[in-house]
Amino acid sequence: MNVLVRRLLPTLIPLVLTACAGTTPRPAAPMAKPLAPTSVDTVQDVNLSPKLARPAQPADFWSDMRDSFSMPGCEADPQVMAWAHTYTKMPNRFEQQVNEVLPLIVYAHKSAMKHSVAGEFALLPWVESQYRHVPGVKNRPAGMWQIMPQTARTLGLRVDKNYDERLDITKSTESVMSMMRRYYDDLGDWRLVDVAYNAGEFGLKKTIEKHGGPSGDDGLPDVPMKATTKEHLVKLMAIACVVRDPARFNVQLPKQDRDDALQVVKVDSPQSLAQAAKQSGLSMNDLRDFNPAFRTNKGTITSSLLLPKSAADQYKLEPVDPVADVPAAGDDDVADAAPTKSSSKSSKASKGAKNTKSVAKASAKPAKKDDAKLIVYKVNNGESLWTIARRHQVSVEQLMKWNDLDTASVKPGQVLKLTASR
Repeated sequence: MNVLVRRLLPTLIPLVLTACAGTTPRPAAPMAKPLAPTSVDTVQDVNLSPKLARPAQPADFWSDMRDSFSMPGCEADPQVMAWAHTYTKMPNRFEQQVNEVLPLIVYAHKSAMKHSVAGEFALLPWVESQYRHVPGVKNRPAGMWQIMPQTARTLGLRVDKNYDERLDITKSTESVMSMMRRYYDDLGDWRLVDVAYNAGEFGLKKTIEKHGGPSGDDGLPDVPMKATTKEHLVKLMAIACVVRDPARFNVQLPKQDRDDALQVVKVDSPQSLAQAAKQSGLSMNDLRDFNPAFRTNKGTITSSLLLPKSAADQYKLEPVDPVADVPAAGDDDVADAAPTKSSSKSSKASKGAKNTKSVAKASAKPAKKDDAKLIVYKVNNGESLWTIARRHQVSVEQLMKWNDLDTASVKPGQVLKLTASR
């Protein structure tokens, strides 16, 4: 046996060493770092890239509006493109017009979404009135929606010598959007809804009964209609076309700032327009511009007001004493009434006023030679911080910060910084 082992030993030793080398343990793989605790809502997203897992950015108003459009686009008809180019023939002027009425566009779109109405109809006042509060004369249409007296009665809108709800932005918008939804439920085509609004629902139904409804193409509806009615639809589709693709027409749509949003503010107790103007920091002219249903300055507010967000915030923070000594609301200088105890910080509102939709002559000028970027502005009669902010495309909060203002009230002759100091 020993002789056999000695003979095999030279062969066995290399085999044993090889076997031992093959069983040497490999270095342990580095342990994965434990995942940070996650909430139930984010567990399913652990495999997303960091970019995709970030919180969503604030929604863009114009993007939301485009998503809500339901009519054919720019290529629906050559006339649509023709009118779109007409609207934007002067790009700077078009941008200024949109900026001036943007709060009303946003408000109308919010109402359209509430009633499940196509987003294009938030732009309908552009076609009807350019969002102007057209006063009703005798049997003529009134308000930015251009509502006829008969239609107002059908919608249950109050129209009398002191108050015309066709000019009440809140009530008229709600009524129109509700009617648009009913039209669509009956007609099933948003293009026909516009035709019905312009030419009358019953007349359109008779035409459809006689000639049939429109074909399924994406152009203008091939239903007999007056030239003016067809043009009305074309214009609505044209302004929507510009919103769809503003770069195509060399224009930029203004950004929607949160200070531009209009809010309905509840009035706890009846008050005059003068008191409401002081409490909100708006001039009488601006207050009536957002609440144009009052035919005179003698109106009494009993339920609610429509105000820009900045004015709504101030209105809620600075209640006015209802028994304060306020001049007669019919006086031209009603906005110059002495401030009440609770609004002593508010400045005198301006006498008489220009329409906020008009473009006032700017008195902006360089303030210092060593600071060319610092711009100042002298407040004119009838202006408020809100109108100045909109005209110069800044926010009310920025103006208040730059000028160390505690409230949004300003007075004629007051000098404001329109840019931050360097």
